[in-house]
Amino acid sequence: SEEKKKKKKKKAQEAEDLTSKEKTVPAVANKGVSAAKLEKQTVAKPSLSRTFDNGLAIEELALGKPNGKKASPGNQVKVRYTGKLQKNGKIFDSNVGRRPFKFRLGVGEVIRGWDVGVDGMCIGGRRRLTIPPSMGYGARGAGQKIPPNSWLVFDVELVEIC
Repeated sequence: SEEKKKKKKKKAQEAEDLTSKEKTVPAVANKGVSAAKLEKQTVAKPSLSRTFDNGLAIEELALGKPNGKKASPGNQVKVRYTGKLQKNGKIFDSNVGRRPFKFRLGVGEVIRGWDVGVDGMCIGGRRRLTIPPSMGYGARGAGQKIPPNSWLVFDVELVEIC
């Protein structure tokens, strides 16, 4: 019938499109970039990014479990993180490869940038938080590693909501 011919033609076209897409991947892969890396780069691009008036920026690196529980104020959460100074990229703290850091969200147990930046994350989600001094350690800094008035960049992964 005419309808079957249309379906066959459409399937042939889809197969042709797929083949032409597959042909482009090896050309890129030959340059030392795998298809998996290409896909990850596409996914890792911040699809959702918010910047507040005070300079706090929240970039979604990975959204986590769809339809999963979201972190909200009052929740105990566990996170993995790496903190860097924005001005030179120097890492001042990280718990990657160690036990996740546990805190109660939204009650001031951590710097304000974290209380705001982790709110709404789903388990498995990753965000990059760029935190102004006013929501970090301010004019006093923190110890030897964080100078006064430092802008901070944290890559944070939500591991668990307790």
